[in-house]
Amino acid sequence: MNLIDPRRAQAEQRQQQAVHASAPLFLRACPGAGKTRVLVDRHCLTPPGPRRAGRALLSFTNVASDELRDRCSGNRPDLTAFPHFIGTFDSFLWRYLVRPFLPATPPWQHVLSWDHVPAAVVGPRKVPLSSFRFSYDPATRQTAVQWPAAARSLVRSQLSEADYLRLAQRRRDDLWQRRGYMTGHEVRIAALDHVRNPSVTHLLRHRFIEIVVDEAQDCSELDLTILEQLHRAGLPLVVVADTDQGIYEWNDARPQDLHSFTLHLPTRLELNGNWRSSPSVCQLAATLRPTSRSIPDDPVGDHHEAAIPLLLLPYGHHGRKASGLLDASDAGEAFVGYAAREDIAPADCLAMAYRNDAVPKARSRPAPNHPKGTDAKALAWAAAVFTTAEAPATARKHALAIASTLLDDYWHPDTEETLADSLAAHGIAPALMRRRAGKFLTALPPVDATPARDWRSAARSVLRAQFPPSTNRPAPPKILSLAAKELDQPIGSLVGMPQADSDSTPAAGMRSSTVHQAKGSEADAVLIHLPKPQSVTELLQAWADPLTHTENNELLRTYYVAITRARHMVALTYPLSKHREVTTHLETMKIDYREETAHHLV
Repeated sequence: MNLIDPRRAQAEQRQQQAVHASAPLFLRACPGAGKTRVLVDRHCLTPPGPRRAGRALLSFTNVASDELRDRCSGNRPDLTAFPHFIGTFDSFLWRYLVRPFLPATPPWQHVLSWDHVPAAVVGPRKVPLSSFRFSYDPATRQTAVQWPAAARSLVRSQLSEADYLRLAQRRRDDLWQRRGYMTGHEVRIAALDHVRNPSVTHLLRHRFIEIVVDEAQDCSELDLTILEQLHRAGLPLVVVADTDQGIYEWNDARPQDLHSFTLHLPTRLELNGNWRSSPSVCQLAATLRPTSRSIPDDPVGDHHEAAIPLLLLPYGHHGRKASGLLDASDAGEAFVGYAAREDIAPADCLAMAYRNDAVPKARSRPAPNHPKGTDAKALAWAAAVFTTAEAPATARKHALAIASTLLDDYWHPDTEETLADSLAAHGIAPALMRRRAGKFLTALPPVDATPARDWRSAARSVLRAQFPPSTNRPAPPKILSLAAKELDQPIGSLVGMPQADSDSTPAAGMRSSTVHQAKGSEADAVLIHLPKPQSVTELLQAWADPLTHTENNELLRTYYVAITRARHMVALTYPLSKHREVTTHLETMKIDYREETAHHLV
């Protein structure tokens, strides 16, 4: 028997314990623990045949819930249909705790954000309602409003911040209570109100034998309050989380709140067998965790014998010294080269940073961020995405939405309704609109080095030729705005397309994203970019402080997520001026590393 066999057997035994454990249950699962397999196996224990009650499998993203559905469908297709439910936490709340208990009117709609409601603007400056932050106190049932961008948005304004806050509250209440629009925040407030009603939870107990909440570290205070009410009402809950990966504190998702909630769940299990990462990745990640969990997760997967140390790629100049790498793009190219030495292809490399503008770019398609507006830049993004074969389905869907909205605005310029309402009012089938939007996007000029003003002019001509299904021909379009500073820039550069003559792009094929966007993904090799000396200082200070760890510091949790995406190899790139501090810290923490750069005097 190989030495790895007993460790794998122990990891599989813990998985089986989680599969068969009774609810209520809290399952802590480390990165790469195989929790999706556990949840699918648990669901597959459901006896076949007709049932009145089913299981709800909930996650916080469509990608995660789709993976659960696909895996269940491959084993037992009946487990993806009634009476079971597999979907997002938001869709579950809307379907089972909100919509059935709302009055008949107004015509209620669950919207992704206020940006999808044309009338959701505030004041004479038409500030988007999505710019305001609404918070709700479950104890007092009071709502507070904040406007983070008030200082820069109120320059030479006749109205004060307080005026805009009052207007935002009124507009939101009007859109919600009178016109029936609800974002996820309003859905949660309504769900909490309904779940406090014993008759509602009585129905839910007869509808579901178990409610499984995956990625529960993303639960906000409101989410946990709803789950607490369900638990008190006797709903069997299975809560699966890794609090070390909680990186949405800005959305009121705090690990300490989840910890307090899970103390009420009688059964607690832990999966610490890591089927994804190498020993060096596991050891590096463990140094960010609290002392009570500083023992690395057990690497039991295919990379259990890999011993690639942390790769350091400092770049730029410092004093009379210079690195062989000029900038982050050079570091990205070097990273792909070093990965190739380990037989890792560029497509299996992932470059990340805290902010999108700091990610070493290496893509042949537009930036992954979905535009919020419908200006010329958004249309160019949509055209580039729609005509790019490797674009993900979600991006293509968003591209069609942008084109559909622009066509509707052109055909019906005076409407303030949502796209769905406008199509219904004018008798246009959604399928027809999608076909027209697709033809519109493919008819647009290429998104290349053409100056933005020229591209916009050509796009307007294409838009002018898009006649509506009715016989009424609209006036010439005046939409497709562009900022003055962007008019002379290449349209391709505005949406993230590389320049044809650019030599600063890392090797083709390397993926890139922010850490937050990469959550849930993995790669053989991971490059983490710290773009400023201050970024390095902040990380090292938090990392070195024995009282600071992933339980109480979101910065460390963010880099913990970044590190644990790696299967085989992790690299750091940062300004050369911080290199000595980085190596000193790694030596203090007894973290094995290697430097891959040529320092020389200048």
